[in-house]
Amino acid sequence: MKRSWKEKDVTQAFFPVAMKPVFIQTSEGRQDLFDHTAYEQLPRHQAVVDTDKNLTFAVVTDSYRLITNQEAYNLAADAMRTVFKMTSMKDMQCLNVTMPKTRSFCHIDLIHTKSEFEPWEKDRWTPFVRITNSYNRTHRLRFEIGFCRWICLNGVIFGSKSVEISFAHTRQLEDAMKRWEENLAGIHELERLFVSQLRNLQRYHVPAKWMLPLTCKVFDLRLPPEAEIKRKRAEELIEFRNAIADRTSDYFVKMGEHGYAALNVLSDYASHPVGVMAPESKMDGYQHKTGEWIMDFIEQIEKRDFTFEAYLADYLDTAQQIAELKVERVE
Repeated sequence: MKRSWKEKDVTQAFFPVAMKPVFIQTSEGRQDLFDHTAYEQLPRHQAVVDTDKNLTFAVVTDSYRLITNQEAYNLAADAMRTVFKMTSMKDMQCLNVTMPKTRSFCHIDLIHTKSEFEPWEKDRWTPFVRITNSYNRTHRLRFEIGFCRWICLNGVIFGSKSVEISFAHTRQLEDAMKRWEENLAGIHELERLFVSQLRNLQRYHVPAKWMLPLTCKVFDLRLPPEAEIKRKRAEELIEFRNAIADRTSDYFVKMGEHGYAALNVLSDYASHPVGVMAPESKMDGYQHKTGEWIMDFIEQIEKRDFTFEAYLADYLDTAQQIAELKVERVE
């Protein structure tokens, strides 16, 4: 599905965060001369606080090292500047910033504007670097390589060229960033592998009728057999079903019935999920699952006895349940 793109403002992720001392009420429950409850500071704990909103993200020990989103961005930008030999930071743009309302974590996608490639004529893709950071300890700081199709802004995290970093010691930071630069330097090799896999997908016939169970498999959506589905959940599943149907109709009509069209359905949904709670928290995981599916599917279809019935066997009942869902209108 064609989408317009405008560079995102990366500074929306650069809000002030600080480490603050943590106090607890004294065990004796004493009160001071002014009838105030007495507190004592915890010696080995601090709070990670959004100082704009006065919101506490997490309580951490003194071994925790705070890395702000801006610091993470600067680390990635320095690596990209070195690897891509950028003479101007204008060559680097922010493709996307994904962040919940709480601002507890974020994904920042950066692109080098002069690194586009075309698996086929007029079908442009670009590599991107994803920075993942969190203040509530739900995500470790991570730098990864992905690919995005320009016309629809569908993203895929492909391969294993990623680095997760913890910060117990400065030495670990230096070593991890060195490894990341080495991984990033291999982006052209990864790009060639990615293009070859896209071409393999295009050669294989994938009937549109399999897209709903295939999507359930890729994103591991299963429903217990004959279980009662509550109205809210049914509405979400119908929204999911309709989104897959719309995307299947769009891509399969334009491209034909093959694995590359299936990839576009999957990556489109992964990049713009609906029918789920907190879609911004799902996107990164879904894009990883889409990238993993490429390798797995190509491996499976090379087997002589491959059939879609067997490949999707564990998800056919779920897909049938979703296909038959109806929600009665409330007057």
